[in-house]
Amino acid sequence: MEHVEYLIVGAGMSGLAVADRLGRERSYLVLEADGEVGGYCKTVRQDGFVWDYSGHFFHFRHPAIEAELTARMREQRILKVVKDSRIYYAGEMVDFPFQKNIHQLP
Repeated sequence: MEHVEYLIVGAGMSGLAVADRLGRERSYLVLEADGEVGGYCKTVRQDGFVWDYSGHFFHFRHPAIEAELTARMREQRILKVVKDSRIYYAGEMVDFPFQKNIHQLP
């Protein structure tokens, strides 16, 4: 039986970030139930159709965190989109996520 210092459950963005942060100096094992890494961030091709999944978007409050992640994804195409999501409820437009913005209800 192999002994490791850290067990990382899931090879999504968070699991991969933890493994990267631990680096080669620490022993760890990443367990992933799916057949590939990436969690909800992936592209699926089936029957001539393409679906891009992104379970979570990155919302940065701290420029240093955004800079670090962007630097690690240098080879990737990164799109910056201004979020403008709203829900039509009871005759009013309420900002998304709904539960955070119920103060906007009449």
